Order: sequence, then C-alpha cells, then structure tokens
Amino acid sequence: MASTSSLNLADLHQLGRRLTAAATATMKDSSDLGPTELLVLECLYVTGPQPVGAIAQHTGFAQSRVSTVIAALRKRGLVELGTDPADRRRTIAEIADHARAQAHHARSRDIEPALRQMLPKASDEEITQTLAVLRNLHTALGEAAPDASGAPTG
Repeated sequence: MASTSSLNLADLHQLGRRLTAAATATMKDSSDLGPTELLVLECLYVTGPQPVGAIAQHTGFAQSRVSTVIAALRKRGLVELGTDPADRRRTIAEIADHARAQAHHARSRDIEPALRQMLPKASDEEITQTLAVLRNLHTALGEAAPDASGAPTG
C-alpha cells in the first residue's frame, strides 16, 4: 500500500528528537536543575506521591535513572521519601512543598519562544498554526489509550 504522507517513521523519530532537544535546552536555561530532574519533579507535581517505578513509567526514563535522580533531588531537599501505606516494602517519592514553585514554573513555561528559535524564518501565522497542531496532537495523544509498550502517552 503506497503512502500519501510525505513524513515517514524515521522523519517522525527525528522530529521527536529535535523537539525533545529544544525542550531540554529551554529547561536548562530556566533552572539549575537538569531536564531529567525537572521532568521527575514535574511528574511528582502533577501526579502526587509515586513509587520510582510509576515515575519511570510516566516519564519514559529507565527506573535506574529515576532512582538516581530521586536520590539527587532528595539530597537537595526537593523530594521527600516515605513508605507506601498500601505496601510497607515500597518507597514513595513526594515533591517537597518548597519545590512546588520550581516545578510549577518549569511546567508553565510557554513553548512559543523555543519554537520561534527553532523556526526563525517562520511567519507569525505559521508559528500560530504550528502551535495549534502541536496542542491538538498533545491533546489527542493524552486522550488515547496507552500503547502496549507502556510508554507514556501524554
């Protein structure tokens, strides 16, 4: 079956990597925390207290990476650890109250400046259209059922 799309899977993968790189660079500019640390904090901010495995599933990072990040955030006083009341053997990570503002700031940053930097020749109308498409895609993926791999969808 011939495709009518001019975007193939390799292009989609490259687009994802470029968008991730732009988001990562913008996050680095806004905080002394690294992008992975910010995304783990953001996860805890949005979802509430979680075990490391759930954070890994939600963020798409390896569980070992999340464990390392949680330990670093705990040393900085940004994350507190506790015991899961449902399973005393499991540790739960929770964002510290004073770190909520930092997580909120990281989460609320607008992507338009980063998009304009990525697309310096784009007109205002093209930027507006691109933002609308990205918003619609994000919404649609957030409403879609998780895929079989367990990768985050929203």
